[in-house]
Amino acid sequence: MNKAFVSDFVSWVDRVMLEYGKGKRAVAYNFNLYEHEDEFAIQLIGATKFDLTDEDWPCHEAFSSGEDLFILPYSVVGRKYETGQRKAKVLIEAYLERGKAAGRLKRSRGVALGFVSGDLEYVYVRQA
Repeated sequence: MNKAFVSDFVSWVDRVMLEYGKGKRAVAYNFNLYEHEDEFAIQLIGATKFDLTDEDWPCHEAFSSGEDLFILPYSVVGRKYETGQRKAKVLIEAYLERGKAAGRLKRSRGVALGFVSGDLEYVYVRQA
C-alpha cells in the first residue's frame, strides 16, 4: 500500500477517535470489516467490555463510527477476504505506530479486527 493510502487511514482513525470516541469510556477497540459491492470497508468501535474468551465483546459499544467508514477498494487490496483482512491489519499496525490516539488504543485492554461474521484477530493485547 502506498504512503498516501496509509496516511488517509491514519487521518480517518484520528478523526473518528476525536468525533465519536472523545469522552467515551472504551476499554478495547475493534475494527469491523465489511464487504461491499466492489470494496471492503472498515468501521471502528470502542467497547465497554473485553474478554479474550468471548468474541462478542465488541457488541458492547461505547461508541461506533457508524456509517462513517474507511473504504478499502478491491483495486488496492484485492478481492479475497484474507487479503483484505491482512491489509487492514497493516493499516491498524501503522496507526498504532504513529496515530494521534495510538497511546489511547495501547492503554486499552486490546485492539482487534475482523469481518463481522468471522473470527477476531488481535492486533494488540495489553499485558497485565
